[in-house]
Amino acid sequence: MSLKVSVICASEETLVELNKPHPEFSGFELLFSTGSALSLVNILRRQQPDVVIMDMPAHDEQAMLLIESSLKLAPATHMALVSPDQSTELLTRAMRAGVREVLPAPITTESLKLAFSHAQGHLSIVKAGEVIALIPAKGGAGATFLAANLAHALSKLGKRVAVLDLNLYFGDLILFLGSHKVDSNLFDLARQGERLDAALLDSSMVKVSEHLHVLAASEAPEHASEISTSGLERLIDLARDHYDFVVLDLSSMLDQVTVKALDFADNIYLTMQLNLPSLHAAKRIVSFFRDRGYPPEKLGIVVNRFEKGGYISLDDVAKTTHSKIDRTIQNSYEAVSASVNQGIPILELSPRDPVAKALVKWAEELSPSAAPPHKNWLLDMIRHTP
Repeated sequence: MSLKVSVICASEETLVELNKPHPEFSGFELLFSTGSALSLVNILRRQQPDVVIMDMPAHDEQAMLLIESSLKLAPATHMALVSPDQSTELLTRAMRAGVREVLPAPITTESLKLAFSHAQGHLSIVKAGEVIALIPAKGGAGATFLAANLAHALSKLGKRVAVLDLNLYFGDLILFLGSHKVDSNLFDLARQGERLDAALLDSSMVKVSEHLHVLAASEAPEHASEISTSGLERLIDLARDHYDFVVLDLSSMLDQVTVKALDFADNIYLTMQLNLPSLHAAKRIVSFFRDRGYPPEKLGIVVNRFEKGGYISLDDVAKTTHSKIDRTIQNSYEAVSASVNQGIPILELSPRDPVAKALVKWAEELSPSAAPPHKNWLLDMIRHTP
């Protein structure tokens, strides 16, 4: 596994020494800079490293607060501090801030080797599952339909997919995938805290198919305010460890639970339609993402129910939001309505439909190694469609 590593040195002398060629590090992409905790958020945003190793000459609470807030924007990053202070107080505070380990000073090639070794073991677990978040610019943008059907398309590639319905007030994603009995929901699981483990997660999921499992939203809107961010963090981490993909269906309400979920996502798809209210909402949400420090690569805009020749164009969206258009999903009212009303994924109901084909392409781009020959798969589904 090739790792991208950012090393932040407190002094120019240390940087010069470490920046010399080291053949044993040939498999790593090393990026050296001088700085402190003040530099961390910009380095995470600009370099997007797998591992950060940072000099910390003394225990500094202000620095710890900066580290903690920065790592919330990159929860999968393995961070190691190198410090002369090896006290229990510093170790405990660093772990609370999201630091994975504290190595004794000074930073040397041996320190780097040790950090790399530990990071490779950690990242082989953390990166096992990719977290994908779909959030609508406004209600009615079709994000839930896309979340359910993209998850279904990924599962048809043989990937294990978990869907977490995080529309906390009126989540109904499970209805898009058939008629299923729901014995447990996201609220029941998120409040379990430290008791939450793989067995409890598995028993709480609705098994739509062998590869597609859904954690339904609570039927009681009042439960939304009772879900803690720490419980959600534990839930997403656990799902990431046991599934190839974790799909998060979010509402457009940017409350603390939604924001925590977005922080954990590897990719965010902002779903909108080509109308003025949706464009205005998309602009505000993208601005919020930028203020929070999300890198541009993390966000893609999905234009749903797309038709050419409208009053608002794709160029208008790109210019207004200063964001890339990741993809368009063609307007196909009859097929999509039939899928929603019958609770049957569109790939099963209308595999020839342009929306179905767009979802196939999306799934294959997310998991190219798992994609079977595109034409053969569609033909096989068509042959078996009544």
